[in-house]
Amino acid sequence: MARPSKKSERTEEIMQAFRRCVARYGLEGSTLERIAEESGLQRSLVRHYVGNREDLTLQLIEQMAAQYDREWREMLSDLPATEVAPAFLRMLFEYEDDDRERMQLESALIFAASRDAAISEAMRSWTERFYGDIAEILRRDYPDTDGDALQSVAFGIASLYFNIDSMQPLQMADRYRASALDAARRLVATLA
Repeated sequence: MARPSKKSERTEEIMQAFRRCVARYGLEGSTLERIAEESGLQRSLVRHYVGNREDLTLQLIEQMAAQYDREWREMLSDLPATEVAPAFLRMLFEYEDDDRERMQLESALIFAASRDAAISEAMRSWTERFYGDIAEILRRDYPDTDGDALQSVAFGIASLYFNIDSMQPLQMADRYRASALDAARRLVATLA
């Protein structure tokens, strides 16, 4: 009788180790040696189960995109049928996220996007969808508003959101979260 395959279990262990390494050392500093050490496996086993660093990076991007899409769709499914914009802004800005590792991972990938076309394309694609979804959410409450105005306000809201995220490593996000929400509400009010 053959032994059960440990490929999926090992792959997940390696991917978690890779995430931690990227958060800690950046993409460039996440060597196969560090990943092996972090996962508790030999370097040759890391390569056996997931391939080289490029393969790891592509898998990481796919995993993160799927995770973000899943979380985003769940959030959007919780929006009410009417008065969507106020509920959306509360969901977007009234949260507590102290997942430092995730923030550091996102920052490392954004930084690496300037040198890596696959990362750049994945991040750009997600960001464009994010802007477009915000504009469509606003359109529900403001159906007669010009598309350019919706896009501008969506950009402003997204910029405020990303700015709050960028303050998380500095432990300043909570200090400015209410101001960001107020600014987003003021932007939406220009659509009326």
